[in-house]
Amino acid sequence: MRRVLSFAALSLIAIASTATAQRSTRGTATTSVNPSPELGVDAGLQFTLDDPKTTAFQIPIQGIRMGFYLSPAISIEPSLRFNHVSVSGAGSVTDYGLGLGLLYHFSTSRLANQMYVRPFIGLDGVSGGGNSDSAFSFGAGFGVKVPVGSRFASRWEANISSASNNGVSQTAIGLLAGLSVYTH
Repeated sequence: MRRVLSFAALSLIAIASTATAQRSTRGTATTSVNPSPELGVDAGLQFTLDDPKTTAFQIPIQGIRMGFYLSPAISIEPSLRFNHVSVSGAGSVTDYGLGLGLLYHFSTSRLANQMYVRPFIGLDGVSGGGNSDSAFSFGAGFGVKVPVGSRFASRWEANISSASNNGVSQTAIGLLAGLSVYTH
């Protein structure tokens, strides 16, 4: 499992550094072709396939993301999720997630539907009741961005992920529905 996570992380870094190096050697004329950054929020539905089977449904916002374009077809997308619930006299629970995805868009026009694939890695954790636990995850998604005007798009994705901690792995299927805003 550790080898797979290391391979996924190294692949994302290698692709990102190659795209950045190619962009910087071409000069400033090429950088103006890259689309503006994309800020987005997603709602999510996730089903785990292993025991214990769980279902998570988070609306209106599961997490936030920011896409930085390395080329018109490739973007790197860090994401963040943080939830904290405190109940008087009963304690509190904190749930968090940090992620990094790499999107490959099959079409570079933001005015048309953009199909994409997204491999990703992440660190997810929970703490509460005196206990804390975290796990590394990796997976891939396939989706479409549907334009809603010139600066907005809805985003629909299905993904599969695997998380591992202390020799225990868990596989999940997820569905995301989101809204993206292009900064300019």
